[in-house]
Amino acid sequence: MAAQRKGIQSVEQGAKLLETLIASRKPLPLRTLAQMSGMSPSMAHRYLTSFIRVSLVQQDATSGHYDLGTFALRLGMAALNRADFIQIADDEFRQLVSRVNVDGHLSVWGDYGVTIVRIYNSEAPLLSDLRLGAVLPLYDSAAGRLFLAHHPQTQVNPILKSELAKREAQKPSAEAIAAVAADVRRDGFALIDGQVFHGIRAIAAPIFDPQGDLRAAMSLVGNQPSLVKVPNPILDDLCATARRISQRLGWQGQMQH
Repeated sequence: MAAQRKGIQSVEQGAKLLETLIASRKPLPLRTLAQMSGMSPSMAHRYLTSFIRVSLVQQDATSGHYDLGTFALRLGMAALNRADFIQIADDEFRQLVSRVNVDGHLSVWGDYGVTIVRIYNSEAPLLSDLRLGAVLPLYDSAAGRLFLAHHPQTQVNPILKSELAKREAQKPSAEAIAAVAADVRRDGFALIDGQVFHGIRAIAAPIFDPQGDLRAAMSLVGNQPSLVKVPNPILDDLCATARRISQRLGWQGQMQH
């Protein structure tokens, strides 16, 4: 048992070197790497020698600096491939809806635009008319505005052009659309107040992947005016939940809200 505990302890100690390399985002010399990991250079060198043998770490032949190796890359890619972001978001979002007792839905970018892939009902649901697979408007929905602000314009513009062409109400100007997108990027969330249905309000927060790309939009929908008041506890909870999901997916950025 003592040997087993020592072995586990050794792995945990060595993992500090890997964590330091991940956090640094660049190769490091031995002395700096050891200091940042809280160990002596000689001890760090022994760990690094073993890590190099299994390709967890590589050493630059010219500078002598250490960086993550090919096996570390393969581990990271395997973990990302197995991270079902829909399932992660689903678990967190169900708990959020239960906490705040407001209807919600999760949307992703599909072939026809912003598409609902999950619907969450509160104790007194309002979203009875929404269906899985429904496509939301880019300008007139909170989820759509997130994609309007963060999704590649080459994909957004054709959908937006088609949407505006079918719009019966007055069409927003290009300047108004750009202003909405800028506000969303600045605030870190999107909201609408009666644009789609009179008296229906919605707030949405983004879920980002490790590269900072928008993967999904989390939306809460209700009829209470307080839902779109800024700030408010429900909006704070929504943004915190979206940020937590993004971080679980490997995102390391900072949301404005």
